[in-house]
Amino acid sequence: MKKLGEIFGLGWALLSLAIASAAQEPKALPLPDERYKADILLVVAHPDDEGAATPYLARALDEHKRIAVVFGTRGSSGANEAGAEQAAALGVIREIEARNALTSLGITNVWFLGGKDTASQNVLQSLANWDHGVSLEQLVRLVRLTRPEVMLTFLPGTFIGEDHGDHQASGLLATEAFDMAGDPASFPEQLAGPTKRLEPFLENLRPWQSKKIYYFPDADRKDIFRGKGPDYSVKEISKSSKQPYWRVALDSFRAHSPDASQVLSRQDRSNGRGPNRKDGHLRRRVDGGIAFRARQIAGGRQPDRRCFRWRHAGRDSLCQIRCCS
Repeated sequence: MKKLGEIFGLGWALLSLAIASAAQEPKALPLPDERYKADILLVVAHPDDEGAATPYLARALDEHKRIAVVFGTRGSSGANEAGAEQAAALGVIREIEARNALTSLGITNVWFLGGKDTASQNVLQSLANWDHGVSLEQLVRLVRLTRPEVMLTFLPGTFIGEDHGDHQASGLLATEAFDMAGDPASFPEQLAGPTKRLEPFLENLRPWQSKKIYYFPDADRKDIFRGKGPDYSVKEISKSSKQPYWRVALDSFRAHSPDASQVLSRQDRSNGRGPNRKDGHLRRRVDGGIAFRARQIAGGRQPDRRCFRWRHAGRDSLCQIRCCS
């Protein structure tokens, strides 16, 4: 009996030791959710602004790139020729239109920052109307969630005296998020793991530094970025749809009614020459190309220093230089 008790005691001691050892082993951290990993993150202002880059996105999808899109606003201040809905109700409609347009391409990861449309060419007014700090926090969160290799956005400047303030704001926020998402000191609560007391506030994301950010202009001039970045023809034939990329873009634009019918009818009448100036971003993508200007990470760690210039509305001379460092 005594021997049986000794065996039982030894077994209990070994079991206790195993439990204690297992408790001391570090718990493996869960990996980021691969469903939201993106190769390219497009950041624009309003629903239908994605049309500025849709031909390129279609090309990237043919190359099996994963794409996500962020809109600054829901476009609630736009005109509605399809129904009576206005303001916030119209914003809900335009959100669905944007999601449908992107889904037709195969892009389903789409987010909205919730900013308000701003009828101005002043980027500071747009940033104030978007609640700059809140929008930046949201965009940094989305960069850390999607972990894009490349970001794509409007160049935050004015060209030939005009560029929508919201377009500039989306480019500026994207540039700031590009710089900040990899910095552990920026919005650290997004990176901290949950605890019992602070579980609703700590997000367990990871820092992420995208390798490049590409800009495209809101302008008709084709020489702005010539020789300064990659240039893609929209006349190339899609491997998946067997149509030119400009046509894929226009078919996606059908979701943005009623503008889509106007654009497509003009396109059909032009016999392939493309929509004219008043047809929005797609007007300059049909018979030309898409040119980008790049800013990249040197050695995969730090952004290099590049400067871009912009004009104040109504002035001819370049009057300000912003360095992206």
